[in-house]
Amino acid sequence: MPYCGGFIFFSVLVWVVELYIDLRQRRRLAEKKLPQELEKDFTLEEFVSACDYSIDKISFQMLSNSIATWSQVLFFCMGGLSWMWNVSLSLLEYVGMNEKDEIWMSMVFCLVYMVKSVIEGAPYDLYETFVLEERHGFNKQTITVWITDQIKTNLLIVLLGFPAIAFGIGIIQWAGPNFWIYVWSFCLVLLLVFMSIFPNVISPMFNTFSPLQDGELKTAIENLAKENKFPLKQLFVIDGSTRSSHSNAYFYGFGSNKRVVLYDTLNPALLRVEKKEDEKDKENEKK
Repeated sequence: MPYCGGFIFFSVLVWVVELYIDLRQRRRLAEKKLPQELEKDFTLEEFVSACDYSIDKISFQMLSNSIATWSQVLFFCMGGLSWMWNVSLSLLEYVGMNEKDEIWMSMVFCLVYMVKSVIEGAPYDLYETFVLEERHGFNKQTITVWITDQIKTNLLIVLLGFPAIAFGIGIIQWAGPNFWIYVWSFCLVLLLVFMSIFPNVISPMFNTFSPLQDGELKTAIENLAKENKFPLKQLFVIDGSTRSSHSNAYFYGFGSNKRVVLYDTLNPALLRVEKKEDEKDKENEKK
């Protein structure tokens, strides 16, 4: 019980701090005053539009965080975890096992908790995607794509996360009092493995990665990487436009093997550079 009380206390504390920060940010955005430093890069209309979007995002975030925090507090205070444990035990006994099978019991409990989290989180995600993002013209996602992403995500959690949980519990059972050393080492190895397989195996399940075509943009990025001694190995373009019109870019990789990924929603002017290069190549082929 003391641990549950401590968890509830810190959950509420985090909610209070985040709410305070969000309120300050929302109040500043409501001023809609374009800073002098940005006057050369944005028009007043663009800035006001960005402020309206941010205000909607923060307002929704404050509401969803408040509901999630206090519903969680109520759930714990009413013995929700004990109820979920009993539900898990009932499911385990249904297949002929009992709570002495610690690994299976823990995995079933995690499965029940995951189902609860998915059911609770889906309405927020649907509203944010198909109402809030749609209102500001950012959403490009269909309900079919959203459902497919949810299925893929939860299947990956079960297929990759649950075996990791089982292995971790097995380490605790085997290691005894010094289990934390081995569990910490296992978590570190697991983190490095997931960091390696995520961009190469998991991410391509959701998006298509294509090599950035030769052109001014690719040359500029490669030159910038050389100037900063960044070990760039490959450049990709990802089809982010299938889900959103937001722009983004990131890099990943270990050591001297770095890759840069650009979203296809970036500045259209940059994409036109690549299209011109493609058109020239096609004309040369025809000649």
